[in-house]
Amino acid sequence: MVNYRGKGKAKAAHKPPARVRYEHSHPTVSCRLSKNEYDLLKQRLDDLGGVSFADFVRDSLKILQLRIPETREIKEKARRAGYDQGKKEHQIWYYCDICKQRIDVAPNSESHKALIGFMREHGWGHNRCHER
Repeated sequence: MVNYRGKGKAKAAHKPPARVRYEHSHPTVSCRLSKNEYDLLKQRLDDLGGVSFADFVRDSLKILQLRIPETREIKEKARRAGYDQGKKEHQIWYYCDICKQRIDVAPNSESHKALIGFMREHGWGHNRCHER
């Protein structure tokens, strides 16, 4: 609503402070739909017993909130997947000489240090370095 004050100057209508606070805490949401999408939405709202669009959105947000896992869970799942992939692709291991089962070498463990010492002691290195 706009009040006009002579010579084409417009003055915004005064809103009570309570109305300003309400509009600030309850922003308007709108969207554009094709005619077919709009008709489908109206049909769905009627099928739900004449639910208003605002109530439909509120209920949808509650349902979505239940379906969306916590960010912490997503991060932990991604971290675990990355760790497992890295472990699978880059872990150092060897077979037991007695039982022939695989032994995984943990970084900075005694086995890891022994492997490093063994390789250093026996002159392991790059092929190009040995060819010089």
